[in-house]
Amino acid sequence: MNNNYITDIYKTLNILCVEDNEDVLDTYKSLFSIIFKEVYFATDGLEGLEVFKEHDIDIVLTDFKMPRCNGLQMTALIREIDSSIPIIMVTALESIEMLREAIDLHITSFLKKPFTSDSLFATFNVAVKSVIAERFIIAEQRKQLYYSKYQENLTFDKEQIITKNDVLESKKLLDFHCDVFYKPKDILSGDSYIIKKINDDEYLLFVVDGMGKGISASVTAMLCSAFVNYHLTQSIEKNELFSLEKLLNALLKYIQPNLLENEVIATSFIHLNRQKQQLNYALFSMPPALYMLNDDEDVYKIKSNNIPLAPYTKKINISTLELSKISKMITYSDGLNENILKDSQKPYTSVLRDDFKKAKSFEEFQKLHQEKIAEQEDDITYIMLYSS
Repeated sequence: MNNNYITDIYKTLNILCVEDNEDVLDTYKSLFSIIFKEVYFATDGLEGLEVFKEHDIDIVLTDFKMPRCNGLQMTALIREIDSSIPIIMVTALESIEMLREAIDLHITSFLKKPFTSDSLFATFNVAVKSVIAERFIIAEQRKQLYYSKYQENLTFDKEQIITKNDVLESKKLLDFHCDVFYKPKDILSGDSYIIKKINDDEYLLFVVDGMGKGISASVTAMLCSAFVNYHLTQSIEKNELFSLEKLLNALLKYIQPNLLENEVIATSFIHLNRQKQQLNYALFSMPPALYMLNDDEDVYKIKSNNIPLAPYTKKINISTLELSKISKMITYSDGLNENILKDSQKPYTSVLRDDFKKAKSFEEFQKLHQEKIAEQEDDITYIMLYSS
């Protein structure tokens, strides 16, 4: 490494000198003040520790023998705060035991008394190279974190573009209020959803949960969302009569060649048709959607009526409910179930039904859910409809 570069680095560093001999301290003052950015002084280990805590120190130069707290004792306390800062110890190296303790505390270098200016700066150069290396590593880590965060934000923005949800600002969907909770555990989410207006009387709710973690699950979820959104958009633009069966068969034909051998997809399709007063659904190994009826206090389940979408899936089932009787409904990914309750080791699914029944609005349900869970275990998506 270029010596001029190292000399320039000195001017960016702060040094702490801990020494109980006034003559030596005066030498340090005259010598270091024109070399280092800032020079701090202390006359024993306890004072040195306080100075270290108060200032941004890059290198520590300390004597071994000092009153109240010697150099090794101070080093042990500093190491509790900073395990890597270069510490140079000035000592006569009087015992093997002291040397062993110093090595255990990761003393960077030793200066044997008496020392010359040449030996002092040769030792400093080793310490400075250590600082340079650490700064380089930190800078590279920051670059990687910045780049990673930048890529994650781009990915999340792309996910939002792909879904292109059509929920109005008023959050009105037919005769219901409609709200969505979408919170990925990581930016690369295995969950996605679509709420698409087909016409004034028809909407499609779509929730997908790519089985697995990381990029593979995220890519699969995005492929499904992109295809569903594209198919619906094309159908709407062509003014075609919507068919849930046609959409499902088209998705199956598209997605199967893109799946890994053992990969499966859990997903929910809920088609609302106000003109026919029908709720048509196809759930592929998703948790049961919950719903309540007008003037009825019970909670009912829409159970999965299909195996997961997979390379071997052949048959698709679609079932129907009477839409006019439904007062409230929630469809969700498995992440909602996987949360653990704060006051027990039970999953949130053990209280989901009661919270859904109790909540008169999306905000009430969201509050009940957030108050009870200890930590988010997985991506969470849920869509809630409730009567106006």
